[in-house]
Amino acid sequence: MSFNRNRNTENQIDENTPLYSSRITLTYLEFIKRYHPDVDIDSLLTHAGMTRHEVADAGHWFNQNQTDRFNEFLVAKTGNLNIAREAGRFTVSSEKIGAAKQYALGLITMPSIYMMISKLADSMTRGSIFKARKIAANKAEIQSKPKPGVQEKPYQCQNRIGTLESVGKLLTETFAEVGHPSCFHKGDACCRYIVTWPKTATLTWKRIRKYSFLLSLLTLMAAYPFLPAAGETALILSWVLINLMIWANAERIEKKELKNILDRQGNAAQALMDEMNTRHNNAQLIQEIGQTISGLLDIDKINQVVLKNIKKHTNYHFGSILLVNEAKIRLQHKAEFLSENNQSAFLRSTEFDLIHRDADGILTECFKSQEPLLVKDVTKIEENLAKKCSVHLSLVDIGSFICVPIIYEKESIGILIVGNRHAKNLLTQSDISLLMGVAAHTATSIINTRAFNNIRESEKRYRLLADNVTDVIWILDVDSMKFTYVSPSVQRIQGFTPEELIQMPLQEVLLPDSFKKATEIIAEELMVDNAEGVDPNKSQTVELENYRKDGSTVWIEVTARFLCNDSGDVVSLLGVARDISDRKSADKEKEKLQEQLQRAQKMEAIGTLAGGVAHDLNNILSSMISYPELLLMNLDADSPLKKPIETIYESGKKAAAIVEDLLTLARRGVPVSEVVNLNEIVTEYLASPEFEKLKAFHPLLDIHIDFDSKLINIKGSSVHLSKTIMNLVSNAAEAMPDGGTLSISTENRYVDQPVREYDEVQEGDYTVLVVSDTGIGISPKEIHRIFEPFYTKKVMGRSGTGLGMTVVWGTVKDHKGYIDIESAKGKGTRFTLYFPVTRETLSKVKADFSIEDYYGNGESILVVDDVEEQRQIASSILSQLGYSVKTVSCGEAAVDYLKKSSVDLLVLDMIMDPGMDGLETYKQVLSLHPHQKAVIASGYSETDRIKEAQRLGAGEYIKKPYTIEKISSTIKSEFARNSAAN
Repeated sequence: MSFNRNRNTENQIDENTPLYSSRITLTYLEFIKRYHPDVDIDSLLTHAGMTRHEVADAGHWFNQNQTDRFNEFLVAKTGNLNIAREAGRFTVSSEKIGAAKQYALGLITMPSIYMMISKLADSMTRGSIFKARKIAANKAEIQSKPKPGVQEKPYQCQNRIGTLESVGKLLTETFAEVGHPSCFHKGDACCRYIVTWPKTATLTWKRIRKYSFLLSLLTLMAAYPFLPAAGETALILSWVLINLMIWANAERIEKKELKNILDRQGNAAQALMDEMNTRHNNAQLIQEIGQTISGLLDIDKINQVVLKNIKKHTNYHFGSILLVNEAKIRLQHKAEFLSENNQSAFLRSTEFDLIHRDADGILTECFKSQEPLLVKDVTKIEENLAKKCSVHLSLVDIGSFICVPIIYEKESIGILIVGNRHAKNLLTQSDISLLMGVAAHTATSIINTRAFNNIRESEKRYRLLADNVTDVIWILDVDSMKFTYVSPSVQRIQGFTPEELIQMPLQEVLLPDSFKKATEIIAEELMVDNAEGVDPNKSQTVELENYRKDGSTVWIEVTARFLCNDSGDVVSLLGVARDISDRKSADKEKEKLQEQLQRAQKMEAIGTLAGGVAHDLNNILSSMISYPELLLMNLDADSPLKKPIETIYESGKKAAAIVEDLLTLARRGVPVSEVVNLNEIVTEYLASPEFEKLKAFHPLLDIHIDFDSKLINIKGSSVHLSKTIMNLVSNAAEAMPDGGTLSISTENRYVDQPVREYDEVQEGDYTVLVVSDTGIGISPKEIHRIFEPFYTKKVMGRSGTGLGMTVVWGTVKDHKGYIDIESAKGKGTRFTLYFPVTRETLSKVKADFSIEDYYGNGESILVVDDVEEQRQIASSILSQLGYSVKTVSCGEAAVDYLKKSSVDLLVLDMIMDPGMDGLETYKQVLSLHPHQKAVIASGYSETDRIKEAQRLGAGEYIKKPYTIEKISSTIKSEFARNSAAN
């Protein structure tokens, strides 16, 4: 036998699924009242989230969470951990078990009762699956297993044991014995219960009859051959007489028990018939009321029909309906029925104040609490009634009454009252259940009628608004996915007339991506629309791209919500559409500007870091460049040390070139005062060993050069511009491993209005450099990262330092230029660089450096530097050049020295830590020697503080690491500048 499945339970079960009949709880309450009267029932129900009328309603079911909280409260208040089992053993003693008990008593035998456990259990619980089998005449096995999703607790297992024990008392007057060899809550597959009950008298006598017949027959057969002829007849007659007596007694006992069973069956049948008749009449009443009022659109008519049907199908002497007014401050009488109509005029003028005078009345309390009220005898509560309520009830001659709230979606809209003239006409909880059903139908019809009337009254205003508003108002049927209404303004936005759009399916109105997005949102919202806690009136806003009639597209912002029918089923979508094309363009522009700002901020932050690193590296590299240069000045041409020292010197220069890249990244190392021509710089690069080496690595390159012969000059740094060209060409070659076309061109270009490309190119005259390739291209994801330091897709070990494109970015920005990038995967990349033009002519060619021209004549020089190695290097170079050199380690020491002495020139480090930096030191020196000559030295790039020192009188600045050419020419120039000034 497989486990039975309750078809009424939902597939998805959780702690909020109704699982347990209120009749179980009702039996518990009767047990508590009898054995634990000190337990406060109201507190117990409140803690469990139950109400008295829910418990009294035989058709109500409670969930696992409510049941758990009910048991938790009981155990805490009584201290009895076995209370669930004791309540189960009380089951057959309960007066509230009703028809279930009568039905069980009407069954033929105890085995039959236990075999019917699964059917009986289905009427009490939806949380478990039961099966049963007979083991012996007085023994049965019951199995129970929680359904998937049910979080059953051990106390419920104990309650089942108690209930199975109590079933034995139905026919035997004693509890059955229940063994529990397997338990689901201890890890077994299910709970198994072995039930044993006492044997009945009928069963005993049946066994006596069977065994006595067999035994006496065997005795007769064994003794028969040895008996005399006269004794044979007497023995046979005795045997027959004894067996007849046993059979007669067994038959008598069996008939007696059968009569008792038949009597119980008759009583059970009558009870079931009475209950079925009551339920049938109640269902018929509710159905008739629902069918009659569903088509009415007049609230007064609805109230009259409801009361007319109540009067027709019940024996109530009085009934009335009161509804809350529009301001929700009064209950007003709307309809009534009376056995005598002499008080109808009074009732029609009745009002109950919900805020002031009658706010504490028994009827208003029913309205506010949303709890039904049963008063079995009005005379017993008269002294507690509010005055108007007491007068009201006495005038209609009511002895007992029921008041139920009329509720729609958790909001009270009125009350329904029925009553009888005499208290002896008993009103019960079943009456409450009936009236609550009637009140629910009444509430729905009243609300629907109000809604319909409101819609009908506002339809003209709605049409006027919809036809003239600038936004598009529409209604979409969710089944056909077609519009059922579209306002005329759609023609202005999309070009379609409302009639044309209504004929089009939604997939022809929206672009594919937008159609997919819209249908996914609709499907998702339909799934959650009926979930608990979800606002049924909530709306959602989404941006969708729509087709225009001319084939173009338009972005529209749609705000929509579901519309439901009377049954609460979603039938359509109501929405408003607004043209947001201008906003989308502005958002796109804003997003591009933000990307540009983020790139600039990122590069600025990295540049600040790189500048600091470059400063420290320059100090370290000074020894690798300056000392080898000094050694080479004093070595013979054939010295074996000359080549290793030259190697060290060249390595230092290469390292210094990398530092120059870092300074370019920091955008503080590019002097832009030199007038240069891009054609000349490109031509020099194309003739360089670096380009020849590049062509050797990439022999399949096809190189095209296109120069503008009248290219206008720019102001900048030829060194950095040459490195920029080299990096762009190298990247282009790397992007074409299997060969391709590399193009380099220059041109003059005038931008007459700002152009937003990769950069925002401002209006003006520009010299433009274009480097393009037909290589692998750059993906959109990577194109925003190519200028980041060390971000590369090229071959490691053969493609430079990873700073190439960063140097390009820094150089262009230091030249106040702009960059545009065009690229597509598999189609190549095009870099366009814009440099502001200058009308100045090219500078004269610089003469070759000769050390003999830069020797000194014993002039005194004070070197101020916080790094000892830098002081030693500068001192060594200047001493060999014929200068008299002193060194100090900080600005404070320099000021102290110059208070007592004077020097012809200061070599002043700009950055010294701790203490005064170069600018502060120079200011204090000028207070002592107003015309003190000085040059500024720094491993960092040119800064505002260096420029400030130069405005105060300092000369050129020397960028570390020191070389003989840089330091000698700078000092010689400073002496010459001051001589010319004097």
